[in-house]
Amino acid sequence: MTHDPHDLAGPYALDALTDTERRRFERHLSGCAACADEAAGLRETTTRLALAAARRPPGALRGRVMAEIARTRQTPPPLNRRLPSPRTGGLSWLAAAACLVLALLGGVAALHFNRAADHAQALNRQITAIMTAPDAHTSTSRAQGTATVTVVSSRSLGRAVVTTSGLRPLPSARTYQMWWLGPTTPRSAGTLDLSKNPRPIITRGLADAQSFGVTIEPTGGSPQPTTAPLLTLPLT
Repeated sequence: MTHDPHDLAGPYALDALTDTERRRFERHLSGCAACADEAAGLRETTTRLALAAARRPPGALRGRVMAEIARTRQTPPPLNRRLPSPRTGGLSWLAAAACLVLALLGGVAALHFNRAADHAQALNRQITAIMTAPDAHTSTSRAQGTATVTVVSSRSLGRAVVTTSGLRPLPSARTYQMWWLGPTTPRSAGTLDLSKNPRPIITRGLADAQSFGVTIEPTGGSPQPTTAPLLTLPLT
């Protein structure tokens, strides 16, 4: 995570800081009016996004979790025999090999973690830029009875943050596709991967579109909509 406190307003609003980073940033807030105003605005916007993406957990979830706990061994079984002395040649080689494997695994895990952290930080910066843009516009609409879609768009940046909640799963041969609508022919804004929701999605290509729509299309998406939109949202 960056050490410049002025870059932490977005992650702070999204509750993505460690305890140490949060305390350091909150001390910085007491003397920085710009960061305090930015953090307050982001808190308000992220709260609206979180409410739009909230969903009630399945009623049977607690039972499944408790059943899994009952089947999972919490402590290792006691050893019924003495282990060979670590001074023996065979065990020394095994220990060395195990250490090497653990070192390699640790290096791979650290590399993966660092890349994931860098990606999350870059995503937070992009979301922050869109939500705090002077021309940011928020629209929310319902679909399929209880599903919701929220779009925070910035025409100056040509991008939007999209969050969804409660959209029904589709057969493997179908997908939800987003569209920029009007004044010309619809333009694809990408497909929705429900397995990653409620993570916000950043979509580009806003340009002169007047509204945002979602349709059901064949897997992989379509060049043009083949079904009527489930919903449309105004962008101005």
